[in-house]
Amino acid sequence: MSFRARLFGLVLLVAVIAIGATAWLTFKLATRQIDESQQKATQHVVDTADIVRSYARRHGTWAGVSYKVQELSEANHQRIRLVNLYGQVTVDSDHLAKRAARPVVSPPTLIDPRPTLMLPDNLDSLPWPENVMRDAKLKGLTKAEAVTLEGIRRYRQTQLLARCLTGRALDPPAVAPDQLGIPVPAVAANSPECAQEIQAKLIDDQGGDMPAVEACRSEKAQHGCLVRVFGERVSEFSPEPLQLFLGAVDDDPAKLVGGPMAVAAGSVLVLALVGTAVVARHVSRPVRSLTAASRRLADGHLDTRVPLVGGGELGQLSTSFNRMAQAIEASEQAQRRLVASVAHELRTPLSNLLGYLEALQDGVVPPSRELFASLHDEAQLQRRILDDLQDLTLAEAGHLTYRRVDLDLAELVESARVAHLAVAEASGVRLRTEVAGPLPFHGDQDRLRQVLGNLVTNAVRYTDAGGSVTLRAYAGNGRRILEVEDTGCGISAADLPFVFHRFWRADPARDRATGGSGLGLTIARQIVRDHGGEISVTSAVGVGSTFRVTL
Repeated sequence: MSFRARLFGLVLLVAVIAIGATAWLTFKLATRQIDESQQKATQHVVDTADIVRSYARRHGTWAGVSYKVQELSEANHQRIRLVNLYGQVTVDSDHLAKRAARPVVSPPTLIDPRPTLMLPDNLDSLPWPENVMRDAKLKGLTKAEAVTLEGIRRYRQTQLLARCLTGRALDPPAVAPDQLGIPVPAVAANSPECAQEIQAKLIDDQGGDMPAVEACRSEKAQHGCLVRVFGERVSEFSPEPLQLFLGAVDDDPAKLVGGPMAVAAGSVLVLALVGTAVVARHVSRPVRSLTAASRRLADGHLDTRVPLVGGGELGQLSTSFNRMAQAIEASEQAQRRLVASVAHELRTPLSNLLGYLEALQDGVVPPSRELFASLHDEAQLQRRILDDLQDLTLAEAGHLTYRRVDLDLAELVESARVAHLAVAEASGVRLRTEVAGPLPFHGDQDRLRQVLGNLVTNAVRYTDAGGSVTLRAYAGNGRRILEVEDTGCGISAADLPFVFHRFWRADPARDRATGGSGLGLTIARQIVRDHGGEISVTSAVGVGSTFRVTL
């Protein structure tokens, strides 16, 4: 499967998963909002019912309740509907908002504004009602009967007065239940017109109260009968019971999110496919270019490079590929130079050995101690080259063996001076040391001596007679520093970057009289790096060179 097809499939899969997750989350949120709305409606149903019931008891009628319902609906952001027991709508907040009525969500809650008479078992704590006390004595009413008649009268008077005030656009006084549970005005209403208007009706309605109360004398549970009679009598002039519905049933969550989600899903898929096509085209072209270039590189075309594409990840990938190709080409060239250098270094001593051996065989050169000493030196040089190559291979592979001990770098420098003193004096070079006290260090003494020996040998070799080589050891910035400074011929600025390269020597002709294999500094650098340090060089032609080892 091509990269473009895989990219299309991946993006399509991600888009489908994202759309599915979004649809599920949207559905859950819509369901949650509906549930919260229903729960909120249920929580407010009791409070709303109490407020509406209080309105009926205070005003004695349902007239004008629409204003209270609209106020509650706007305050609680709920739909409120009041319906009588016959299914006739008294008020609906949807109608008040001038919109079609929606189905309700909550079960009906009965709002019965009629009070329930609460007669205590012991009536001794209650006084005789003044209005019926005289008649009660004449008629022989019991105290319970008299209290019931008084309660009916007081509630009837309260309701008729509140209804009259409401009809005259006056605000009735607030009511509160008395000790019998009958709502009565907290303060007296000052309206002579309403008092006169309700007086005749109050007298007419009281005509049936006495017979209804006296009918309870034949009942065993007289208190229960009086409570029932109270409810029957007050229902004639009390506002009728209503059913309260709160909230509204919204559409099903699936219907709410189905249409918009289908449109959104289609749009996302189209955008995903178009975007994927653009991205795939933008990405696949440089990828194909990189693939072709890698094949050419694998076929041996080491000069293969790819054009840079932008500055993003593809640009970084192209840059990394070009750097890799350049490194491979440089490594190949270095390998070829290494083979050529090794062949050159081995050819000279082998040619000398072969020439002398043939001369000895042919009798051209007579055997002598001096001749055999020269042949031995040539063999030793060849062996040293092989040993250096082996050391370099082990060092670069990280397999060079180190035996680390506690040592004093000051003593190490002094011992290096003593070891090379004879060679320096034979060359007419003055060899001296400058040491700043004991310098403890933990490392391989033999390998560090090998580094110093290489640096001192090179310094003496490239310093003319009458010159000097100075070995220093001191501490600076928490580090140990070793320096080998000479007053020799120096190294040109163009050659300094190659000083530590394999087989590099200051003498391009590779004169045997001027040096060794050209591997010593490369090995020294690796040994210093294995000790966690670094080696550097500063030089000026005709002035001299300074090699610094920082440990």
